[in-house]
Amino acid sequence: MNSVDAAGLGIGDEYPPRIMGVLNVSEESPYDPSVYDDPAEAARYVDEELIAEGADIVDIGLESANKRFDVCSADEELERLGIALETIESVSADTIFSIETRYAEVAEEALSRGFDMVNDICGFADPEMPTVCAEYDAAVVKMASPPDLERPGAVEETDWAARNTPEWAESADYVDQVLEALKQNGITDQTIVDPAFGRWSDAQTLEDDRETFRRLSEFRTLEQPMLVSINRKNFLGEIVDRETDERLPASLAATSLAVERGADVVRTHDVAETRDAARIGWAFSDRSSAYRESQSS
Repeated sequence: MNSVDAAGLGIGDEYPPRIMGVLNVSEESPYDPSVYDDPAEAARYVDEELIAEGADIVDIGLESANKRFDVCSADEELERLGIALETIESVSADTIFSIETRYAEVAEEALSRGFDMVNDICGFADPEMPTVCAEYDAAVVKMASPPDLERPGAVEETDWAARNTPEWAESADYVDQVLEALKQNGITDQTIVDPAFGRWSDAQTLEDDRETFRRLSEFRTLEQPMLVSINRKNFLGEIVDRETDERLPASLAATSLAVERGADVVRTHDVAETRDAARIGWAFSDRSSAYRESQSS
């Protein structure tokens, strides 16, 4: 299993699970507690609510990836990037900053001005993304997606008969498609794979997410660290019959299971609680035993 170096932060089997806290600078983002348009207030939130509570990485989103909203252009993201840059300059604590974007142009600007890594929600649909990240030796999260900058996560919308074979497309189930989507357009040594939990298209079902979670360990066959973003997701809410604001216990239970099954990074809005849940999953995993042995030798 390959490990990734995110500006000095090790990610992979050789390291404990990492927690990625979330900051959004887009007013359309649905989770209000994480949305800020004032750099000073955003920096205070990062210092007091994310880093102080245990976030190893802070992921800053420039637009909502929710399919209900129009996709921002690269130019529109670059306009919003200014708030993100002012924010990271004002943060007093030390951390790793990730920029969430689908555009190589935006990633390059962010990396050149202080960001440490990239969270690509369109899975290298922009073919220049791997090149840009390699130039800066930056870790990059690759979310499973079709080769379409406007359709993040909607892997079932890919013409799999054309991109693989008609026979494969006929027999492949949803998780097979997600695995294949992560392989499309390559995987670099600095790639962290993301199985794309969430209803990214009308064709995707809650059962698809549940099956992906059940088979989470299969993503380790890609030999790269794995990120999961399952915080308060609908597939968990349906199981416990809870609305979004009541799903934290379900999210924490799922976090422990995800880490035990191989997740290396957990993206969350609930940093302190998720950190504890991830530590429980890690403590009872085979990877933890190997890690303790390596530290004592």
